[in-house]
Amino acid sequence: MKFPSLIDITGKAQNAFKRFPVTLVWAILGSFFFIFLLEDNSGELLEKYSDLLLTLSLGVSWLIGTQFFLEQLKNPKKWIGLKLIVLVLLFLFYWHLPDLSVSDVDPTYFVRFFLYFIAGHLFVLFAPFAVKWNKEAYWNYLKLVGYAIIRSAFFSGVLYLGLVLALLAIDSLFNVDIKGERYGQLFVFCLGIVNTWIYLSDFPKEILGNRTIAFNKALEVFVKYILIPLVLLYILILYAYGLKILIQWELPEGWVSYLVTALSLLGFLVQIIINPVQNSIKSWVINRFYPWFYLLLLPLILLLFVAIFRRIGDYGFTENRYFVLVGAFWILGMAIYLLFDAKKRLKVLPISLFILTILSSFGFWGAFSISRKSQIREFQKVYKEVASKDNRASSKEYGQLKSILSYLDDRNTLSQLDVVTGTGLSLQEILKDTVDGKLKTYGWLDTEKVLDSLGVVLDPKELELENVHGNYYNYYAHGNTVQNFDISDYSIFTKLSIDASTADSISLGSCFMKYRSKLPLLTLHEKVDGQTFLEIPLEPKLRELTQYGRNLYSIDPEKLVMEFKNDSAFAKVVFADLGFYVKKDSIAINHANVYLFLKQP
Repeated sequence: MKFPSLIDITGKAQNAFKRFPVTLVWAILGSFFFIFLLEDNSGELLEKYSDLLLTLSLGVSWLIGTQFFLEQLKNPKKWIGLKLIVLVLLFLFYWHLPDLSVSDVDPTYFVRFFLYFIAGHLFVLFAPFAVKWNKEAYWNYLKLVGYAIIRSAFFSGVLYLGLVLALLAIDSLFNVDIKGERYGQLFVFCLGIVNTWIYLSDFPKEILGNRTIAFNKALEVFVKYILIPLVLLYILILYAYGLKILIQWELPEGWVSYLVTALSLLGFLVQIIINPVQNSIKSWVINRFYPWFYLLLLPLILLLFVAIFRRIGDYGFTENRYFVLVGAFWILGMAIYLLFDAKKRLKVLPISLFILTILSSFGFWGAFSISRKSQIREFQKVYKEVASKDNRASSKEYGQLKSILSYLDDRNTLSQLDVVTGTGLSLQEILKDTVDGKLKTYGWLDTEKVLDSLGVVLDPKELELENVHGNYYNYYAHGNTVQNFDISDYSIFTKLSIDASTADSISLGSCFMKYRSKLPLLTLHEKVDGQTFLEIPLEPKLRELTQYGRNLYSIDPEKLVMEFKNDSAFAKVVFADLGFYVKKDSIAINHANVYLFLKQP
């Protein structure tokens, strides 16, 4: 085995830079910028420039694919402006992003980034063959891409591990204080610069001329004894599940769609690997993979459609359901194409998925527009159904309305429900009536208060059912809840933690406290004779709090203050956080942090 010399390595690095100058400059500058941001251990700079970091990470694959595409044209210099177009599109992507450092960013921007990130990598998989085709050359190109990914990941991973161990050794042996940020900066350097440079160093320029198939034994073993058995395992599981739902005569669960999708992608991967040697290699399993895999896949695709249409029928479109449905149609189309097309141009797989990925990211036909309109229609349908029952919602309807409100609020489109509700209320006006102009607590919309403003209540029958099984209430105070209390007049000031493991007796200096968990009660006792001098019943306050809903985050903090007084003592109790279960005939604290102020004459 011949190991590469230093001259070979530096030569390949120089050739890679000459061939991919824009890509490597982009990767190097982006990596050093990321390294600079990591110097700030507060993370504020990362949040401030997260939009630029997303754009920089997005550009690498698109620039690589553009270079591969240009190199296969007859006159690449004539189309050199294509790189400029790609750079302009990357700038437009950066320009369209909002300030990502705020807490309530529309998640569609991140989904769109992920779509373009996937599309960029798909572009790399077919860029040299976008206008030309050769079966053997394409298979060799995909094989080279796979090996390049493994090789670059291995080399950069070993380098990173070695450098980390070196830093740890210096830190331990020489007592040199090495900042924790250095490890993250090393990771960015190895991933962004070393990994990218190694990946690009071994690609031949004449990709279309590489037509000699080398299907080695290791690849054959990998396909025969790992990939194909996994395909068979997934098929057996899914057919067994299909038999189960037929016997029980029930609709499939939504989760099955992910398993069918995974099976399809795994099968397509096997087809790509074995495509040039499927008929010539001496292996019954590989020879028979086509057409049996596709014949067995078609009924499972039907199962996939039933599962996703069931979820869409029940709850409408969301981005996830949109992508699963588009993926289902793509899987069906590719299965039919690979089953019946004699030429089987494998570049159709990444090209078609690339087009669908780009198209689904914008327009009235895209994932975001269709999902938003669908959820508004679902809200209108459920809201009308609830209105026909005197605004009394079942538990399922109440939960669905809350889910849609949260969905639309995350996407800053809550105001589009104003026309749907038909109440004359503006949800934006409802929001203005609350603290800081928002009906939110720590970034979350209080959906129960929105529904309360719309007059929607949970059906009493549902409440009775919840009283049987229990209902959970939760509160957390933001900031210091006792900073405005004067403690100078109190003999005892302490913080107590109450949960299932709280001791029966807690010492408080000159006295001690007992806690009763059933129908929660605090009692204060003299340490000398154990005599009770003050009782603090918690149950009435907890039951009073239930009228404000289960999420108590936006409640007035004054309502979490209790005062108790008799001839022997005066006590003030302030809840800092609280979680408790309520049933019809019982109540129990799950957790609570309580400040106790005690004054004795």
